[in-house]
Amino acid sequence: MEQVNTPAFIRRFGFVAVVSLALAAATGVLLRFGLVAGFPTWAQNYNAVRHAHSHLMYFGWVTVALMALIWHYLPILTGRRLPRGAGAQMTASAFLALLSYPAFWSNGYGLTNVAGRDLPLGSITAGLNGLGWFLFVGLYVRATWRLPARPLPVQLWDWGLILLVVSSLGAFGIAATVALDLSSPLLQEAFLHLFLDLFAVGWFSLGLLGVLWAGLARQGPLPEGLPSQWLAVALTPTFVLGMSPVVVTPPMLWLAALANGVAAALLARHLAALWQRRHALPRLVWFAGAALAVYLGATLLALWPGLWRWAAGTQLRVFILHLFLLGWVSSGLLATLTAATGQARAGRQRVAGIVWMVGVTAMLVALAGLGLAAVIPVRPSFWLWAAAWASLLPTAVGVWTMLIWRPRRTQG
Repeated sequence: MEQVNTPAFIRRFGFVAVVSLALAAATGVLLRFGLVAGFPTWAQNYNAVRHAHSHLMYFGWVTVALMALIWHYLPILTGRRLPRGAGAQMTASAFLALLSYPAFWSNGYGLTNVAGRDLPLGSITAGLNGLGWFLFVGLYVRATWRLPARPLPVQLWDWGLILLVVSSLGAFGIAATVALDLSSPLLQEAFLHLFLDLFAVGWFSLGLLGVLWAGLARQGPLPEGLPSQWLAVALTPTFVLGMSPVVVTPPMLWLAALANGVAAALLARHLAALWQRRHALPRLVWFAGAALAVYLGATLLALWPGLWRWAAGTQLRVFILHLFLLGWVSSGLLATLTAATGQARAGRQRVAGIVWMVGVTAMLVALAGLGLAAVIPVRPSFWLWAAAWASLLPTAVGVWTMLIWRPRRTQG
């Protein structure tokens, strides 16, 4: 086991995560304005730029931040030192996450000519990031092995990491279909959404809930009986709801929809318990909880199969993804990371939080309007422009946070 300087540890890797947030958000601004005003000559490959944006958000912002926060809180909860190699693992994970940005920017999951050879740079870096995740899981298992008692945050992280491993099988499945030249739409859709959707809904949600409860553990006993295992079980089939309706059979849809309803009810229990501790939570966490509540209500509409199939043919999926990933995950993570790094200075942090909430709300309203363009008598171009301008605000907060958190040299 190794002893690390915890404040320096969380600040160092928290800063790397925020750099990823700022860069990925700025790329999102480029995508939003590019859709309405045209893309510059150096960003003509829309799909490749979109992959660079989304993978840096997944790998660099959320995953690095969650790992850093877990290593930050774990010794407090277990009374044990961090396992040897945790610092090296975080350095490798942060570097590989940042490396994914230029790798996907070049040609997404396609082939890129490097020194006369066509290489799938995106797939290669995604695989290397996966190895970093497995290393983190191994070190985490070592650090929590045979604990006499597993607190609620540890239980949530246990099952979140199990879902991370399960979702990673989807990434290997995608690579296998390419290598074996399989053309099954069902397999391609299943592997893609097993990875993308379960990685987010499973690992991100359980990881963030664990971090929130770990932060509250210092202020008193945590509530008992909140779900972790059954929440993970219920979340597992829900990736089917992200698949194309063309390949989803009625039994698959009903299983996923019913499991999604159970998962929503279990997540609501966590939300209700967190609300009882709201006096100890930043306002930005309240905002994140409100976004999760709206998300849970929206996903319950999947119990109406006809509505789910109709929505799958609109832009509502983009709204749902941003409601979850930006409204819930990123807002909650930014608030928690700010508190853990000791950066929560009342005045300027309050202003940044307000700007973030206004920008995210405006962007979500615009994306919802775009998704409902078929039933709302407003031109889609209006919503596209609104989403583009609104995206500037959370990006500004990301850049501002990066500049405030940047490491500074001090003189002895």
